[in-house]
Amino acid sequence: MSWKSRRRSALLVLMGAALLLAGVLAPGAQARVEGFQALAPSPVELTALTTDPATGLIYAQENEGTNFYVYNPHTNVWSELAPSPVDSENNGGATFLNGKIYIAYTENANEIAVYDIASNSWTTIDNPLEEGTGDITAGNGKLYVAVEQEFFEINPATLIATALAEPPKFAAAECTEGFESWGGLQFDGTKIYGHQGNGCKGFAVYDIPTNTWLELPMVPEVEEGGAILGSALDPVTNTYLTTGPYGGTTLFRYDIEAGSWSTGTLPFEVNDNGMAYVGLPGIEGVYIIQGESGVEFTRYTEQNTTDLSVKKTAKVSRTATGGKITYSILVKNNGPERAGGVVLSDPLPAGTKLTSAKPSQGTCTGTLICSLGVLRSGASASLTIKVKTGSGKFTNTATVTSQAVDANHANDGSKVVSNVPKPCVVPKLKGLPLKKAKKKLRKADCKPGKVAHRHSSKVKKGRVIRGGKHRGATLVAGSKVKLVVSSGAKHKAHR
Repeated sequence: MSWKSRRRSALLVLMGAALLLAGVLAPGAQARVEGFQALAPSPVELTALTTDPATGLIYAQENEGTNFYVYNPHTNVWSELAPSPVDSENNGGATFLNGKIYIAYTENANEIAVYDIASNSWTTIDNPLEEGTGDITAGNGKLYVAVEQEFFEINPATLIATALAEPPKFAAAECTEGFESWGGLQFDGTKIYGHQGNGCKGFAVYDIPTNTWLELPMVPEVEEGGAILGSALDPVTNTYLTTGPYGGTTLFRYDIEAGSWSTGTLPFEVNDNGMAYVGLPGIEGVYIIQGESGVEFTRYTEQNTTDLSVKKTAKVSRTATGGKITYSILVKNNGPERAGGVVLSDPLPAGTKLTSAKPSQGTCTGTLICSLGVLRSGASASLTIKVKTGSGKFTNTATVTSQAVDANHANDGSKVVSNVPKPCVVPKLKGLPLKKAKKKLRKADCKPGKVAHRHSSKVKKGRVIRGGKHRGATLVAGSKVKLVVSSGAKHKAHR
């Protein structure tokens, strides 16, 4: 147990609940839908929680012990695995990388334990910090560990450790400069977010390409304390989550896009616990253990509230065989919060053939289900779809969904009706009076063109000698057809 844990409040609030909704938000934070689901208690007090993102299985080690366990979110069952070769003593942190679980311990300056999931076996690697820590994460095939103002990258293939830029000192009384051993790190693409931990309030982000740290707004202070061991990053809501203070029941939530913190209330009190995000459908959420305080276990879920809208227009281009339709679609997030996992569905009407679908972001399948990714509040994405058609009436409807809660379903879909006229098929015109020839052309979706007069001894005066196109020719709807009309036989000159 860390030194800060000895300063925990005497008031310990136990709140067991299967589902708690509507977390308490900091001033100015937007509304969102939240909940806690009570899960099967852990076999013992646990530490070093992490997950295999491909399976959703969650792994954790016994606190002050070597027993190692796996939790299956699909069955809500804990199972025991091969024990760790390293005693966790006073907590640890864990991360997943390439089929292995890496655990760093707060009081072990020499070793990082490595669990191979496939073989259910353990090895160890050197701890380059030469000081214990629970601050560990993984990304881009590398491990990252931190303590105080030391920060290392480890290549697990070569076991080469490289010292990186020093973390910030974090100005706070009674706290170590830089990261405490009881904090947290989370990888997010090209960045690593981390909180100081051990009840302190420092928070920063590390940019991997530039090898630089940037201090961010501090963790809010509650009950005279900040965040403790353990963190998770929810990529759907783009939030960094941690808990605290010692003996407290606060869930700290940092909105990465907004750059601000808000807080919610946990269903149990925590002490140096652990968190892990699972992103698989049906079991998605942040899983939180109680840590040193007990064996309670919960899944936290949250959904942003937003208003997605879709607007669709169509432009018809006529062809000799029917037409081409160009659909232009605009998907917009009207706010108030970001929408993750935005999907546009646009099943094409019968009688059309897709020629191209180009979204401004994301990708589309051949069945025209387009994954557009994330739309921030106020942002939009566009999509241009081109199809070939025959003639007729074509009704096309596009709808949009996301992983956020949509506050207004009235604008989630947009329908457009396109009329593609029949092509102009030139009818038999020869011998018809001019008036009847023009009428017949219009009936065939053609237009009468210029009228020229020629003498003819074979065709009566005022009747069509020939059209500008041969009989049966297929032209674009509305095409003009020239008409040559007889002006009668040419009179012979008198001698």
